[in-house]
Amino acid sequence: MNGRIRFLAAVLLGLFGGMGCGGSDDPPPQGPQVTVPQAPTQVAAVAGDSQVTVTWAAPANDGGSAILEYAVHVFSGETEVRVVTLPASATQALIPDLTNGTAYTFSVLAVNDRGRGAASTRTALVTPHVTPGAVSNLVAVPGNQEVVLTWEAADSKGMALTGYVITVQAEDAGAEAEPVTVTVTETQATLVSLSNGTAYTFTVVADNGHAKGAGISVSATPFTTPGAPTLTANPYTERVFLRWTAEDTGGRPITGYLVTVYLNDEVLRTVETTELTLNVTGLLNATTYHFTVVAQNEAGWGAVSERIVSMPSRRPSAPRNATCDTSDGNITFAWTPPEFDYGHPVVDYRIETLLGGNYTAWFTTELRYVLPEIPREGNPMRFYLVARSAFGAGDSVELYCYFDSLRP
Repeated sequence: MNGRIRFLAAVLLGLFGGMGCGGSDDPPPQGPQVTVPQAPTQVAAVAGDSQVTVTWAAPANDGGSAILEYAVHVFSGETEVRVVTLPASATQALIPDLTNGTAYTFSVLAVNDRGRGAASTRTALVTPHVTPGAVSNLVAVPGNQEVVLTWEAADSKGMALTGYVITVQAEDAGAEAEPVTVTVTETQATLVSLSNGTAYTFTVVADNGHAKGAGISVSATPFTTPGAPTLTANPYTERVFLRWTAEDTGGRPITGYLVTVYLNDEVLRTVETTELTLNVTGLLNATTYHFTVVAQNEAGWGAVSERIVSMPSRRPSAPRNATCDTSDGNITFAWTPPEFDYGHPVVDYRIETLLGGNYTAWFTTELRYVLPEIPREGNPMRFYLVARSAFGAGDSVELYCYFDSLRP
């Protein structure tokens, strides 16, 4: 009974006490509301050898409570493979013991006393990798419009190589010329469609699909045997003078030439020389000879020139039985052909005399010629008769032409 009286009195005392103090129905004042942090910003990842370095910036809002730590989540595909925690002062994390060649993504979240905050957007894929070593013993063997490269494999550093990248650059092409790049999987390559005589630089780099090693370079100039020289021949008496040019050297300096002299299909002689001319002597006049020339360089003997024909000869002998007749008032010459034309037929005859202090000539293809009216300078007048062939003007015959009664 006493307990109930004490409870009622307490209630009434509280009621009247409140009324007497002017009490309010408003809730008591509250402090700022605390939440989990926002996501960290500027999250990025940089791959290394079996590791990745992840960096970030603190969240724009820590939720009203100091950040206690960060958690870095590591994903391979959609599978989370690791979580690494860092103190609140950290803005980067080195994630070790990753598999080279495997792609990873990363997200970062902050933690305060209310709990784990929102995770950042995942980074782009990054792949830990090594940088392979350089190839060794790179050798270039030039050939005809090609160069064969061989080398010893580069150190893969434990990560399989995807191949070797070869860059080809003509050394005289200028800086503006784009190099040619090819990729091979073997430790050799044949580079074709090159220009003979042009120097090239070849650079070989090992590649594992993620990183390239140091480049090793070698120079080489493709070449082949020389092209066929261009040969000409000038005949003379008992000799033929040969001259040639060799524009296509094959990409290497020419070291010599070989001249072959034929009579019909028989080889009469061969002559080696380093000159661009040869005087072939001791030949027979009015005899047809054939000639060829071939050039040699480091690669060997090249293509043979076109086979040309030439006939050593001499100018025709003098016309025979030459006469001068003035009985009708004209000057009429007559003659018979030379005894020898030396393989070059007579093409015409020249009659020449001195008129007014100058030599005057007349030409005919006949064996008789009547001079038009000319001034008579002396009695007799002296004339010269010459037969001409393709080889030149031959020996002359001297004629004295008398007028009227002044004959001997």
